[in-house]
Amino acid sequence: MNKRMNFMFTIAAIAVMGGALFGSTFTAQLNAMASDSNVSPLSKIEEMGGIELVMPGAFAEMGDCNSAEYQGRTVVDFPLTGVSITLPTGLAGDFNAMTFSEQIPGPTLRVTQGDVVRMTLTVPSDEATPHGNDMHASQVTAVPTFGAVQPGTSKTYCYIAEVPGVFKYHCSGVNVAAMDQHVLQGMYGIAIVDPIDGYSKLMVEKTAVNSSGDVVRDRQFYSGDALEWQLQYNQLYLTDGNYDQGKMMGHQHTLTVVNGQALGYVPNEIHNLLNNGDVNKNIFFLQPWNSMELKQFQSQLMFSPVGVHNRIFVENQGNEPVYFHIVGEIIDRVTQGNRVQAQGVETWLLGGSQNMIADIVFEEPGVYVAVNHDYAAIYSGAATVMVAGLPLAPINETAAAISTEKFPVIDGAVAAGSYVGALGNPYDAIPPAGANTIDHAAKNVHCMCTDDVAAAQIADGAIPLWEAVPAILAEAGL
Repeated sequence: MNKRMNFMFTIAAIAVMGGALFGSTFTAQLNAMASDSNVSPLSKIEEMGGIELVMPGAFAEMGDCNSAEYQGRTVVDFPLTGVSITLPTGLAGDFNAMTFSEQIPGPTLRVTQGDVVRMTLTVPSDEATPHGNDMHASQVTAVPTFGAVQPGTSKTYCYIAEVPGVFKYHCSGVNVAAMDQHVLQGMYGIAIVDPIDGYSKLMVEKTAVNSSGDVVRDRQFYSGDALEWQLQYNQLYLTDGNYDQGKMMGHQHTLTVVNGQALGYVPNEIHNLLNNGDVNKNIFFLQPWNSMELKQFQSQLMFSPVGVHNRIFVENQGNEPVYFHIVGEIIDRVTQGNRVQAQGVETWLLGGSQNMIADIVFEEPGVYVAVNHDYAAIYSGAATVMVAGLPLAPINETAAAISTEKFPVIDGAVAAGSYVGALGNPYDAIPPAGANTIDHAAKNVHCMCTDDVAAAQIADGAIPLWEAVPAILAEAGL
C-alpha cells in the first residue's frame, strides 16, 4: 500500500509542380480518370490506391538509413503500428478510430536537435487499409518516403532532426487519397526536438514597491528546467460513429478533442467525492467521464505547484484554428521553433498544423482552464482544467483526515503545495522526459487507448486510480 500511495495523492491539396517534375505514372493516372466522365476522380484515385508521384532519384536520398552523414550521431528508433480500433467519445457514442499504436494521439517522439530518427511503420496483415507517416520534423523528399505501407508490411526511413521545436506527424493516407479521413479519425502525434543547448531560462515581468515607496519593475527569472505538458487539439466529424467528410467540408465538427478526448481533463467522481462528499455532485458544469468504472477513459485534472516553471507543448492537429488561452492566467512566453515570438500574452492563435511552446508560472493558488477560445470549441470539448497549489479546502481536509502512518504521502503532498502527490497527473498529458524536465511526483493511468496501452502505463509506474482510491478510502475508514 505504501508503494501505491507514493504514486497516488478526404483529400489533402495536391500541388502540381509541372510535368517536368513528375513521371509517367501521374500523367497516366490522370488520363485514365479523364477518360470516364461518369466516374468520380476521387473514387478513381481510391480504387487505384492513391496517386503516386514519381520524382527523379537525384532529388534526395529518400530517407536512406545508411547515409554517411548519419555517422557519429545518436540514432533514435521510433516504431509505430497502424491499427484501427473502436473507442468511446463520452458524448456521441463510440467511433471507429484509426490509430498509431492503439492510442490517440500516437506516441510522442522526443529527441535532441541533431539526432537521427529511424522511423518504422508496420501495418498488420488484418488491417483493412494501407497507412503512411508524414513527419513534419523531417526534411526528406515526400515521394516516395511517406508513401503507403500495405497491410502485412513495414517501412523504415531516417532523417536528421535539424530544427528544434514541436512538429506534427500524421498518416499520409493511401498515397495522399483519404488523408483527411485517416488523420481526423486519430492518426496523428507530435515530435519534440529539444534545442541542442537546452531550453532558455524564463523571465517573468512583475512589479514591486521599493524602499522609497515607488512601484518598479521586478523581473523574476526561472531556470530552463520545467514541469512539462503536452496538449494536442483536433476535431471529430462523425455520423453513426464513422468519419463524415461532408461535415468536415462544412466545418461542422461533432466534438473538439484535446489529446484525443473531449473534456478529458475535467473533474471526475474522485474529485466530486473529495471536494463535495458525493460522487454525483459535480464540481464542473460538464463531466461526461465521471465514473471510475471508465478506467483509462475517466477524466483527470492536471496539478501544478505555484511558483514553478511550466512548459506546455501545444499542437493544432485539426482543421480549425486554435485560440490558445488559459482563463485567469497570462502566458509568460510563446516560443515557436527556437525563437521567442511573444511575452506576456493573453491568447495565441495556432492555425492547422501549427505549434507553440507556452511557458507559464502560476503565481496564485487556483483553478485555471486552458481553452481554445472559440466558444463552440469550448462547449464541444476543448476545456482543460489545471489546478495550481492547494485552492480546494475540502480536499485539503480530506487529505489530512486520512493521513495516517500508513499514508504519509498525503501529508507530504499537501506540504509540497500540490495535489499531484496524492492523485497524480494524467499520463497522456505528460511528454517523455528531456534534459530540462522536472519530474512529476506521480502519474495516473489516462489515455484514449486500448487496455493494452493502459497496462503499459501501469507497468511504467502509473497508478490506476479506479483501484487505488477505493482501496485507500476503505482502509482509512472513509
